[in-house]
Amino acid sequence: MLGRLKKAERTTFVIIAGCAGAGKTTVGKAVSEKMKWTYIDKDTATRQYTDFILCASGSNEGDRESEFYCEKIRPIEYDVTLKLCRENLELGNSVVLTIPMIAVVQDFNKFSEMINKQYLDRIGVVVKFVWINHDENLEYARVSRRNASRDRYKLANWYEYS
Repeated sequence: MLGRLKKAERTTFVIIAGCAGAGKTTVGKAVSEKMKWTYIDKDTATRQYTDFILCASGSNEGDRESEFYCEKIRPIEYDVTLKLCRENLELGNSVVLTIPMIAVVQDFNKFSEMINKQYLDRIGVVVKFVWINHDENLEYARVSRRNASRDRYKLANWYEYS
């Protein structure tokens, strides 16, 4: 796939989404390097801030399942990340974004609304959406191996999560 990519004539926004451990970061970095495009990862952009807010509010840094996180924190994470992308896109820099978007993508209208909220169509950006399919056993192995606090719930409730 990477060998077939060529420099786009227009600014391009590639959104790479998928479940934890699916390989979003690996693919995103490879595409970004090949194309010489800006690479942005939602977790890198927001994790430290999110973990701080969760701990300061009495939760734990690994909380990614509570109502507080899902309704108050996650929308801000996505908004901030998309604003970082938009700033680069407005400068004419094509962007590769890796972002879970599991909850958002389940409702494609909500996903489209979020992208349109950034007025990407007004600045002439070509948007490409990539969902990475995965093998459940490989996903479990990757998530287990990275041993991140944000994955504790997923691993403890793997049957429900997967």
